[in-house]
Amino acid sequence: MSDGKQLEKAVAELFDLCKIYYLRIDNYRCFKCGQVQNSKAKGFPDFHAPSLSLYVECKAGKGRLSDAQKEAREAILSDKSNTFIELRDNTDTLLQFLSEKGYIST
Repeated sequence: MSDGKQLEKAVAELFDLCKIYYLRIDNYRCFKCGQVQNSKAKGFPDFHAPSLSLYVECKAGKGRLSDAQKEAREAILSDKSNTFIELRDNTDTLLQFLSEKGYIST
């Protein structure tokens, strides 16, 4: 399992543990170009937890936000009640956010 998939699995398990409802946007590998692409909504983050107005994008290694993901992030953050977290190789930022919201104690 790739580092990115492991990170996504950790986020899903953390949401499940905290009993936080979330939406998961699955990706697929394009057979024509070989790149991983979002099959449901171009640029939409990997996870959305509606009750927290939280959006989470998982990146591993040298992965960076695509232009579509940057556009989606800006649209999401245009509503000041939303939070967008870009995780890099670990769930530390998400753990801090969930601790501040009272879902876990660290």
